[in-house]
Amino acid sequence: MSLLTPYVASRTTEHPVRESELTIEFALNGPRIAYRSPRPTDRDHHGNLWVRMQESTGGRVRYECMHVQRQRACMEGMLCQICGGPADRNEQGWLFLDWRRPDSPPSWPEKSITSMPPLCNEHARVSVRQCPFLRTADHAVLRVRKPQLYGVSGAVYQLTDTGWRTFDNDVLAPYGKPRLPGMLASRVHRELRGVTVVGLP
Repeated sequence: MSLLTPYVASRTTEHPVRESELTIEFALNGPRIAYRSPRPTDRDHHGNLWVRMQESTGGRVRYECMHVQRQRACMEGMLCQICGGPADRNEQGWLFLDWRRPDSPPSWPEKSITSMPPLCNEHARVSVRQCPFLRTADHAVLRVRKPQLYGVSGAVYQLTDTGWRTFDNDVLAPYGKPRLPGMLASRVHRELRGVTVVGLP
């Protein structure tokens, strides 16, 4: 049986921006990372600069990596990560899959912070059946009443004599804290509140 291609999965032909396309700009709050050829859609309303990534239908599917723009669209619009359609919601809340991680809170799955978008009923079943990781991970099917937008994560750059260079990868920056001027965002995160563990739809 062939694996279903998730909407959020990236492909080997979809490449992110090159570091040579980054520059520095001076905003009201000081210097920050920017693109040499800026676009209105480069930043979210919090001021975070987002990775530009190509869109392609060719190449091999990278199941382990999410496409930046498609992940963001699903998390902000509450769309199913597999089909890109509306995620399922009932009186108990939105449908999510989550798994315990080393940094999960003691209250897991309550207050879990996730970058994995929600799901529709059909594709929650497909995900559990097809995902090799879920066969071994401590995971749960959840209904979430309040999946609150929490922040973004991405690479943090420092300006050197030869241009921007990666200082740290996969840094989480909550919306309620000062923005990191050297961050290039690549994921949206939600905090799962009002969680009920349920069976598969």
